[in-house]
Amino acid sequence: MSPGALRRTVARHGRRAVAGVVVAGAAIAALAEPAAAQRRRSTEPVIRALAFVGNAALDDAELAATIATEPSGCRSLLATPICWAWKGNAVYARRRLDRAELERDVLRLRVHYYKRGWRAVRIVPRVLPIDSGTVDIELRIAEGPPTLVGDFDLGPADTLLGASAKARVLAGFAPGRPLDLIRLDTIGLRATDALDARGYGDAQVIPSVAADSTSQRQDVTLTTYRPYRTRVEAIRVEGTERYDPRIVAATLLLRPGDRYSREAAAESQRALYEAGYFRRAVVRTEAGSADSLKVLVAQIEELPPRSMRVTGGVSTVDFVQVDARYTDANFRGGGGRFSVQGTVGNIFGEQLNGRYFFNNGRGGAPEDQSRRFLEPTWQLNAELRRRWLRDPRNQTAYSIFGYRRTAPGVFVDDGYGASATFTRDVMRRWPLSFTYRLEFTGVTAADTYFCVNFGVCDEESLRVLRRRQRLSPLAISTLVDRRDDPLGPTRGWFFRAEAEHADAWTLSDLRYSRAEVEASKYLPFGARLTLGLHARAGWVRGRVNPRFGNDAVVHPRKRFYAGGAQSVRGFGENQLGPRVLAIPLARLRAPEVRDDSIVVRAGCPPAVVDPGLCPVEPIRFAGDTTLYGNFVDGDFAPKPIGGTALLEGTVELRWRAIGPVTLAAFVDGGWVESSTAFTLVPRRSVITPGIGARFVTPVGPIRLDLGFNPLSRELLPVITEAPDPQGGAELQRVVQLRSFNPATGTGLGGIFNRVTLHLSVGEAF
Repeated sequence: MSPGALRRTVARHGRRAVAGVVVAGAAIAALAEPAAAQRRRSTEPVIRALAFVGNAALDDAELAATIATEPSGCRSLLATPICWAWKGNAVYARRRLDRAELERDVLRLRVHYYKRGWRAVRIVPRVLPIDSGTVDIELRIAEGPPTLVGDFDLGPADTLLGASAKARVLAGFAPGRPLDLIRLDTIGLRATDALDARGYGDAQVIPSVAADSTSQRQDVTLTTYRPYRTRVEAIRVEGTERYDPRIVAATLLLRPGDRYSREAAAESQRALYEAGYFRRAVVRTEAGSADSLKVLVAQIEELPPRSMRVTGGVSTVDFVQVDARYTDANFRGGGGRFSVQGTVGNIFGEQLNGRYFFNNGRGGAPEDQSRRFLEPTWQLNAELRRRWLRDPRNQTAYSIFGYRRTAPGVFVDDGYGASATFTRDVMRRWPLSFTYRLEFTGVTAADTYFCVNFGVCDEESLRVLRRRQRLSPLAISTLVDRRDDPLGPTRGWFFRAEAEHADAWTLSDLRYSRAEVEASKYLPFGARLTLGLHARAGWVRGRVNPRFGNDAVVHPRKRFYAGGAQSVRGFGENQLGPRVLAIPLARLRAPEVRDDSIVVRAGCPPAVVDPGLCPVEPIRFAGDTTLYGNFVDGDFAPKPIGGTALLEGTVELRWRAIGPVTLAAFVDGGWVESSTAFTLVPRRSVITPGIGARFVTPVGPIRLDLGFNPLSRELLPVITEAPDPQGGAELQRVVQLRSFNPATGTGLGGIFNRVTLHLSVGEAF
């Protein structure tokens, strides 16, 4: 080595050594600084207020989000009332002045203004003492004139993008407007995505600005790299052991010869996960035989094809419930999914009903046959799903099933049957399903229900209705789920719609048309707050049916019921909507009742203070029978009869409080009407507020809701048993309406009686 080279080497290493010492010293100082800085900050004054003065182009909220300095204030919005009375550290944050941080904030604001197009901005901070320990901070801003966009050159993107796509890309950006560098970066990303959607999978758009920083107008250019269309040359699957690689390739949304795009590759990866076969799935690309050709590689890690899962829960609707599911995700090696699911509910229903919080409206008058609602319910379903014609957009499903289920306080339904479904993705992740269902169903309900809904009150016709009927609808439906988490969503939306028709040509004994639509939207506000919006609407009409004397008979399960944990929570299960009062005939025949020497006579209106002064008035039936009677609220319970039209909605604010606990405040609204002649009460919508809490678990949130019912008394139709001409008995409707109080009591006790408690698993929507 020459002497000159040696000297240069020594000098270079010497400079590195000096630099190392300087860096080490800076690191030590950085470690020591916090303690000293902490002592200094403890003596600095408290910031009372922070204000921006002189800003016009950018508002205060945007500027405050840019800097670190904050005024003192309440730690939480919910603690604001406490902060008014007490400024303790637990609820009130005292923020002290940090002069070094304030200087950095001035720099942050200048950079932010520069990016927004105001390059000549001047910012002067002022600290205004209030007293010995408190200051106000003013940030005085002189924005100056903005730098404007001059000529705007799109380059190749001008011809590669269509007119509509170009308008979306350039939204809010045009010559003569302030040169917003943040928006300019967004335009580059938009243009890249727009080209990707048009098949330019390798294209990348980079914006640039002219170098002259002194001019008030600067030219902007969009440069497009690799502006050629790309296609899939081949597909390769890696990591398969049990599954046929062709099954994996068929799950992808891309085929050899298709236009390649990054979005389609990402959706293909999502489709692999949603298939349920794989623990891990990655879709990547490799270079093909030409620049415009790609080899799509699906690298997967398989799940065991067979699985067994058993879950359980407790709710005010189903009491104790157990669910078991067996799944074979690769049935007979063909990629079909075979599953068997069984559910048993109402376990310990008879023992728990009416105890603690298990009181959901299943009980009632003796003729209600309410005991049947508390017997165990069950459901068994076996299903096979597979692709059709090896197209992942086509799927068929075949199932056989049996069940016994209840609508609390309304009816018991048991039956068996089979169904076939064909599903087609009409758009990406937007399926459309066609289903034919053939089932044999038998309904057990009080005579009241059949009489009111079907207009059939005599015993002979009731026996016909109780026979097992064929229910065979043809349905079309769609379900789109764009929520970020189905168990506890914080953003996104959900949509479901279904229409079905049953008639003689579908081999159905019961003929009807029915439609239902449901939608939810979730809006995040910060990291902890989520606003949830939900709406549901439905309509059903029966068709003339010679089998039932040309009456329009609708199956009870196809009618609409409201109230409960998944509906309007101020009411018990199925207790909102059309109802009737079933009054025992013995109560109506009693001319008077003596209680503590007070004579209670028939026909007393609710407004009469002294029942002994009531005049005796007859209660007239729709027929020729005239009876006297009296009754009080405790003698009977209102019976839901279901509606033919429904509209309900919910606004719910969810706040993630501590760990797995989420609190909620909600307002539910609902309206249900029926076209039967028994619903003589004027239509009325109901709004019920409430509060709730959720505890997040691996199987979903355990939810506790308290809903308040604002209704006092309601006017309800009355139905009873009356003698028929043959000496038997039949159900008849009382002409006059009866005032009924759903929540008895006055004062604080009356308020608590209007509160309905719901315990369930899963979100309300």
